[in-house]
Amino acid sequence: MTDGDPVQPSCSPAAVPAADGIAPLRQAELTRRWTRGIVACLAVGLSLTVLRVAQLKVAPPAQLDAAAGWRTSLRKEVARRGEVLDARGRPLAMSLVGYRLFCDPAFIYERGWDLAKDAAKKDPTAVAECDPFRDAAIELSKVLRQPPQAIHELLKANAERRYVVLSQEIDEQQLDAIRTLDLDGVGLESRLVRDYPAGGLAGQLIGKVGFEHAGQAGVEFAFDKELRPVDGRVKALRDAFGRTLWINRDDYVPGDPGQDVRLSLDLAVQEIAERHLGHMVEEVNAGGGRLIVMDTGTGDILAMADFLQERPGWKEATRDPARKIHPSLGRNRNVTDPYEPGSTFKSFVWARATQLGAAKPSEIIPLPNGPFVTGFGRTIHDVKYPGPVSWKTVLVKSLNGGMACVAMRLKHQDLRQMVSDFGFGQKVGIGISGESSGIVTRPAKWSNYTQTSVAMGHEIAVTPVQMVRAFSAFARKDGTMVQPRLVLPRGTSGSDDWLPGSKQLITPDVLAEAKDAMTGVVEEGTARKAKSEHYQMYGKTGTAELAVPGQRGYDRDRYIASFLAAAPLENPRIVVLCIIDDPDKRKGHFGGSIAGPVVRDVVDETLQYLGVPYDRRPAKPKDPKVASR
Repeated sequence: MTDGDPVQPSCSPAAVPAADGIAPLRQAELTRRWTRGIVACLAVGLSLTVLRVAQLKVAPPAQLDAAAGWRTSLRKEVARRGEVLDARGRPLAMSLVGYRLFCDPAFIYERGWDLAKDAAKKDPTAVAECDPFRDAAIELSKVLRQPPQAIHELLKANAERRYVVLSQEIDEQQLDAIRTLDLDGVGLESRLVRDYPAGGLAGQLIGKVGFEHAGQAGVEFAFDKELRPVDGRVKALRDAFGRTLWINRDDYVPGDPGQDVRLSLDLAVQEIAERHLGHMVEEVNAGGGRLIVMDTGTGDILAMADFLQERPGWKEATRDPARKIHPSLGRNRNVTDPYEPGSTFKSFVWARATQLGAAKPSEIIPLPNGPFVTGFGRTIHDVKYPGPVSWKTVLVKSLNGGMACVAMRLKHQDLRQMVSDFGFGQKVGIGISGESSGIVTRPAKWSNYTQTSVAMGHEIAVTPVQMVRAFSAFARKDGTMVQPRLVLPRGTSGSDDWLPGSKQLITPDVLAEAKDAMTGVVEEGTARKAKSEHYQMYGKTGTAELAVPGQRGYDRDRYIASFLAAAPLENPRIVVLCIIDDPDKRKGHFGGSIAGPVVRDVVDETLQYLGVPYDRRPAKPKDPKVASR
């Protein structure tokens, strides 16, 4: 190339830059396209995943639903059953936290075989016998104090079940032992346990509950609606391992505990009553006994005792099969079982006859020196025949002939009205189930024979609670009859609440005369053994022949002995009735001799406990010099 030659470029200067600018643009466009594609794919994939999750959540296949198990759990929150309290707030029945022992037989079986297989893998040459139920039964027998064979059979019979109760209730020692064993497939379930702090005291009155805390007898049954709680519930979302993930506020409903029921019963008075009644029942080898203590001002039942005693070789007149299952399941015979009151009924007839003017307390009743024969030819017998005596003495000495003589002066309607006015033949209504209204002869069947029988306390059947209600008219200054109550209204003290009585049944002058005559019953009549050294009391004894079960007529050698009284004399605080059912005649059978002392001791201890001052002056000690003469 010469200097004069024109310079020829090797490449076009404009072409190189153009090529360099086009390549990056194409690469960027390609990148964007790939990015959009990937994002679109991811979006589609995520959308499909979300849709699949939603589909599995809303309508999962049956196989997956079964494999996943429960995703939520609903647990019951146990609420406390109401307490039964006495008048002073002492618990008679209360609920405590206890434990139920259960197991999962299917899990025990599977777990046992898994362990056996693992052991075989470690030592293939070993020969072993595997029985998962046997091993578990041996360990559980030490805790449950049962033969291992019985537990083994139970587990084997329920091999495919997932929940089997081994014990409804375990004590503290068993609880510690179970936790120490740490057995696979065995667990503890908390539950409420009904506890009775007073033991068997007032058992027939309080009753009991079943395993599910439902009332079965007594107050527990009669007031089950008030005592029964409403359990709460909680619903939780759980993971695959059963752990709680979430609980919505609306999924938790707290429980509502049951209401407490406060009785008029006083635990101390109940103990006094049961102790003395039980001692006499055993002493005279009786078939049973009943006793009620009632506050005359409020009608509060302070004590209500009921015993039955089975005697080998005796054909018992009264049976209660439920007591053999559990003592607290028996019926409360003070409310459910009427009896023939005998001479204790004479006090009501005497008062009404006096009030109607059929006889005056000082009037001499012309009784013969032998059995009294009525105008219609009925012969009335007495233990003794004193001859003509005053109307007051008829009650003091409990003379059948005198009662029959004056009863025939009354119209039939007058005596029937007396029976009705004092509440006989009508339920008292204190809330105990199975209450009887007693037995009263219908007006159409009422005859002269009935007239004289009722005057002596025969041909009529009453319940013990009816008797104390009726006798309260003799213990209240206005001559009214108070309504007994067993359950106190909520918010009341139980001791300061005055309850009005019924209409006036006894006028003040007749009330004074009747109290004077019944004081004579204790001081000089048939209840001399009931005389107290501390308190003056008045009342009436009764000794009625026992009716033959399932037959008409009476057993002439078996009796019901009773004594009904009030004390102290001037301002009566309590009425007490004691009944001794079917005592051994060889050991005593008169109401004054066996029921009287029980009432005396119960009156003494109860009034001392209530802080009532003595109203009888202590006897002056005899001068030893005078006594020696």
